[in-house]
Amino acid sequence: MKKLIGLCFVLVTFSVFAQDTTATDLKEHTKKELRKKREEQLQRMKLPKDRIAIDFLGTNWFHQVGNGFNTKWYSRGINVYFYHDLRIKKSRVSFAPGIGYGAVNIYHRSEMVSDSTGISFQPMDATKLDKIKVNKVTLQYIDIPLELRIRSNPDKSDNFWKVAIGFKAGIRVDSHTKQTIKETSGTKVYVERRFPDFNLFRAGPTLRIGYSVFNLTAYYGVVDVFKQGRGPKAHEFSVGISFNGL
Repeated sequence: MKKLIGLCFVLVTFSVFAQDTTATDLKEHTKKELRKKREEQLQRMKLPKDRIAIDFLGTNWFHQVGNGFNTKWYSRGINVYFYHDLRIKKSRVSFAPGIGYGAVNIYHRSEMVSDSTGISFQPMDATKLDKIKVNKVTLQYIDIPLELRIRSNPDKSDNFWKVAIGFKAGIRVDSHTKQTIKETSGTKVYVERRFPDFNLFRAGPTLRIGYSVFNLTAYYGVVDVFKQGRGPKAHEFSVGISFNGL
C-alpha cells in the first residue's frame, strides 16, 4: 500500500512538473514569436522608401556657339517626383518607378523669334539690355522616372549611402516665354504661350548619389529640345541637389 501511495505521489509530481515545463516553453515560444514579429514590424518601419524626391537644379542647354543664343549660368529648374520603392527580396537593391512634375527655366540675353520657319535666336539690341530684367523660356513636363537603387545598409533608418541609376521620360504640358521690362510708365511683364516648335517629349539617363536625405543628382536629355529643323540644335542637362524623404 505504501509503495502504491508513493508511486501515485511520484506520478502526480511528474505530471505537475511536466505541465509547468510545457506552459513555460509555450510562454517562451510565444514571447519569441511576438519579439520576432515586432522586429519585423520595426524593420519595415525603418526601411526607407524615398517615396518623395524634390530636386533643385541648375539647368541649361548644350547648343551650338555663335547661333545668337546666349544662355545664362543661373538658369534653373525643379522636379517633384513620387516613387514606389520595390525592394528585391532582402537585398540592397530596389526598383522604383515614379511620376511627377518637372520645370525648366532657361534665362538668356537674346531675342527669341517665332515664325512660320520655326524658332530662332538673335543677339539682343544693346539699348534693350538695361531695360530687360527677366528674359526666359519655361518648359514644363509630366515625367515618369525609373530608378535602380542600391543602398549601403537598407535596414538602417535613413543614415546610409545610396546610389540610384535611372532613366526618365516626360511629355511637355506647357511652354512659354516671360519678359520683365522696365519702362517709363513702370515695370511690365509680357508672357507668350503655345510654341509648337519645342519637342513634345524629353528623355534621358539620370543619376542620384548621396547620404541620408541629401543627394546630388544629374540628368542629360538625349532628345532634342526643338523639333527637327524647327530650332537650334540643343540638348538639356541639369545638375543639382535632391532631397528624399518618407
